[in-house]
Amino acid sequence: MSTRSLVLDYDFASGKTAAHRSDLSAKDFMLLGGSGVYTAMRTVCGGRRIFLFDDHMQRLSNSHRQVMGGHHEPQYWRELLSPVLRNGLSQVTGESKITVLVGQDRVRVQFATLHGPTSRHCWVRLIDGHREHPEAKDLRWVHEREALERLIAPPVNEVVLMSWHDRRFYEGLSSNFFAVRRVGTGRDPAFRNFELVSAPLDSVLLGTIMKLVLRICERDGIAVAYEPWLELEQWSGAFVTSTSRLVLPVERIVHGEHEQRVDGDNPLVDHLRQSVELMMVEQSVEV
Repeated sequence: MSTRSLVLDYDFASGKTAAHRSDLSAKDFMLLGGSGVYTAMRTVCGGRRIFLFDDHMQRLSNSHRQVMGGHHEPQYWRELLSPVLRNGLSQVTGESKITVLVGQDRVRVQFATLHGPTSRHCWVRLIDGHREHPEAKDLRWVHEREALERLIAPPVNEVVLMSWHDRRFYEGLSSNFFAVRRVGTGRDPAFRNFELVSAPLDSVLLGTIMKLVLRICERDGIAVAYEPWLELEQWSGAFVTSTSRLVLPVERIVHGEHEQRVDGDNPLVDHLRQSVELMMVEQSVEV
């Protein structure tokens, strides 16, 4: 696939789709996307299948309802977007990041080469702040977070929003954030000696990979504590989740002038990372 992305424009009034090539990154594509809502998906199996497609359609339906006053159910978006997505995927090769922007009069879809993390572990930086309406993927958030994204430079992979006043964490600028703490010793397998620590679900955007992680925890009997207190000294591990990162382990947390090391190879984090990767085909569909 060329480094140039493919963009398809679907016009609601005419029902017609136009295609063109673009040099815009996914970030710039969203920044120039005007007002509306968005979601970002990824392909698997060499670009033939879309990971967690139904979850993305549900999120698009919810966001459209909350931000734009829409009334369409996920099935509407599934039927509208499936032929557009098939059209785009037939014109690209390899794995793609698919960014969908929904405005008042059209849908714009970008197919860009998927770039995953360049390292097995990452650093995150804690910054005071939170999203006003975390339950929806509103394009306004893309503009609001732009200044904070300048704080992201290797080895820092993500900025995690938190409250210094309440000493609690929320989510990343484009990810969900989890910590892990020990609850026992000597259990087999080793990941059962830990529990997951998460922000309450009503305080963050419930990302598609976050939802999958929580399903895995339910399946495997892993306790989830919705206790987002910044007790870094008690954390044995941490990770961020997103469409492009999947489960990316954290090895260092930067807060102010301080740095906190955590185990980048924590057994529970590794179990969740492997489980998500193993479910990529099972939880994907051909459109």
